[in-house]
Amino acid sequence: MEEVRRSADGELCGFVAEGSGGWSALSVFGAALGAHEHKSDAVAQVHDEGLASLAERWVLDRLDGESETVVCVVEANPTGVMLALDYYALPGVPTVWVSSAEILDGSVRLRRETFENSDTIPASGAMAETEQLWPPRGTGNVW
Repeated sequence: MEEVRRSADGELCGFVAEGSGGWSALSVFGAALGAHEHKSDAVAQVHDEGLASLAERWVLDRLDGESETVVCVVEANPTGVMLALDYYALPGVPTVWVSSAEILDGSVRLRRETFENSDTIPASGAMAETEQLWPPRGTGNVW
């Protein structure tokens, strides 16, 4: 694995790793951001999405037969990630530490949540329908 750092201040944005099928773009804690044929494309993705992915929701699969859990990053570094076991990291929300070794060896899987794999956030078609329904027509309210 090779570090990818921001040139302006040296901040670690993530990693790239070469595999049999090409290059992987990885988060600061080792979770996959994407796969690429060329190293330069993987580096570009880490620069574009690496730090931003820390603010996204992730899906944790412990590969133990239990259901997947939506989580958010509380703290991350190259050795692992502290995850809040909910959409938000509020006081009292349980947390779990997942090591980078667990992620990289495949014993735990983390993937970024997308609108397509979420059953709580409407897909773009449903969102468009919602936008058309609110505010109700004829209420005189202008939003």
